[in-house]
Amino acid sequence: MRTRILLFLLSLILVPTVTVAVILFARGYRFSLKQQTFQATGLLSATSLPTGASIYVNGELKSATDTTLNLVPGTYQIKIKKEGFNVWEKQLNIEPEVVTRASPLVFPSVPSLKAVTFSGASLPSVSDDGSKVAYLSENQLFTLDLTESALGLLNRESRLVTSIKNIYKLIWSPDNKYILGLSTPSAFLVDINKSETQPVFDLKKLTNEWNMSKDIKMNRSIELLPVVLKNILASSAADLIWSPRENKLMYTATASATITENLIPKLPGSNTQTESRRLNPGATYIYDLEEDKNFELPTGFYSWFADSNHLIKVENKKVIIVEYDGQNPTTVYTGPMENDFAVPYPSSKQLLILSNLTGNPTTLPNLYAVSLR
Repeated sequence: MRTRILLFLLSLILVPTVTVAVILFARGYRFSLKQQTFQATGLLSATSLPTGASIYVNGELKSATDTTLNLVPGTYQIKIKKEGFNVWEKQLNIEPEVVTRASPLVFPSVPSLKAVTFSGASLPSVSDDGSKVAYLSENQLFTLDLTESALGLLNRESRLVTSIKNIYKLIWSPDNKYILGLSTPSAFLVDINKSETQPVFDLKKLTNEWNMSKDIKMNRSIELLPVVLKNILASSAADLIWSPRENKLMYTATASATITENLIPKLPGSNTQTESRRLNPGATYIYDLEEDKNFELPTGFYSWFADSNHLIKVENKKVIIVEYDGQNPTTVYTGPMENDFAVPYPSSKQLLILSNLTGNPTTLPNLYAVSLR
């Protein structure tokens, strides 16, 4: 009887103790031999694409992606390396009981180049949804599908739409069903599905209708923003461009302004890089709608990468991909380029560029796919 009572009393003590210990462990607490108590830690969730990269914390090799590490709260220099790929590195703040994510897309250090066209390509124009590119070759209009097929195939053959002459610019319609070909002094509208071409008699009316359609779509997306930010964008910003997922907004400041803090509730594990909520005229910024973060980009002209987490910058015959917070600029292509044309495939696996690799200025450039995986 005495033994039973002792076991019962012991269970009353052990069960709650073990339960509390399990809960603390799940929340990231670890027992410290030095302090003889449970100590709050933070979790670093490190993944990479491609997988199997090495994780270094303050220069010390810890593990390989994909994994989760328990770290004492503080600031750490995180480096992710994989042979044959560019190094990713960032300073991250680890907070107690919070999961901080390091999920880089690492790019090959020596990407391969594959010809997509062979007979020349001129005036390439990408559709608004980023799924197609139109171009001219020997007075013929072609479209190139950039999406990945059900079998995972890329670089499908271009599709001949129609013959068209004396065109100096191609413009996609907002619904990506038509292509406007501008010539002197006329213009033509091409239905890419029916391969039908008709003259445009009132170009101003058509372009106004298309611009109005784009403005309606933009205004609908802006309505999702906090009221304070909407007012700032209306009075102190221009050149608004949404990311493909419409969760981030790139814009250029036209006047000084300050974005107030905490426009939306703070999310645990948000980006810990330094923000720039004070706007300077002429600077380019990225606002993260999900995390209420605003980052200033280094000087340059940017376009969105397909994953909405990176940007493309072309300068001095180089294509540079940089994270949306301005960190980890990575050169993915260096060489001859025409018109700074660099368009990402929707899968993020490739980049389409226009280049003349022959060195002969009389030779027409062609489209090439730069492998990023």
